[in-house]
Amino acid sequence: MSSEDPREKIKGTPRHFRTHRELHDGREPFFPNFLLKEWIVGAMFIVGFLIWVLLNHVGLSAQANPNDSSYIPVPDWYFLFLYQALKYYPGSGIVFGAFLVPVIITLLLIFLPWIDWSKSRRPFKRPLATGSMVIAIVMMSWLTAEAWAQHQEEMSASSGGSSSSGLPFQVQHPTSTALMSTSMPGYKLFENTCGACHGSNLEGAFGPELRGIGNVASSSQLLPVIQKGFPPNMPPGGGLTNTSQLQQIADWLAAQKQK
Repeated sequence: MSSEDPREKIKGTPRHFRTHRELHDGREPFFPNFLLKEWIVGAMFIVGFLIWVLLNHVGLSAQANPNDSSYIPVPDWYFLFLYQALKYYPGSGIVFGAFLVPVIITLLLIFLPWIDWSKSRRPFKRPLATGSMVIAIVMMSWLTAEAWAQHQEEMSASSGGSSSSGLPFQVQHPTSTALMSTSMPGYKLFENTCGACHGSNLEGAFGPELRGIGNVASSSQLLPVIQKGFPPNMPPGGGLTNTSQLQQIADWLAAQKQK
């Protein structure tokens, strides 16, 4: 009795005669049987992804502004877990996090077929492969969520516009927009330096709005805040180093008592 499967016989074509054990051991050739299945699944995924892209248009965000020092760049969502992982390797440890860790993980994936010899396709009968995949998915999901949460916190902390973010004073923004004491020397200094971020009329731009700042802070309270700054968005002194000029700006801001 021949051990050849008659369904695989092509008339006039020589065939390799496989034993009964080879026919029923659950194995199949990698090429072309297994590889063909991978190609079919990959082609289906690519076609489905292209259809999704065509049906879901992604609009452009706001035009890039090189003067916006409050902008915090982040990678696309599918790289957020790598972006977050790098935060745990500051300084010289970045070499370990950015190079050695990816290399170790890649080598483990390459040698996994030689580490796990089980032929079973049931996940619970392959604890090493299943456990590794579950841990990888959990870590990637957690790092992605952590990166997004921290990015939202950073955006809230560095948000500019009309908010008083970063100020040690709770400014109640007045309805009046008229500037006070524009004849003071501190006004021109502010306009030429600080006005680029806080607005020439104190309306706020990349820095917080300062209208009514004189209602809650005196000159002596404002001077150390200006001298210290809020790096990296606001450099110490707003870029000025002359103490008398900083004092003039503090005096002028203290005079802004709009209602």
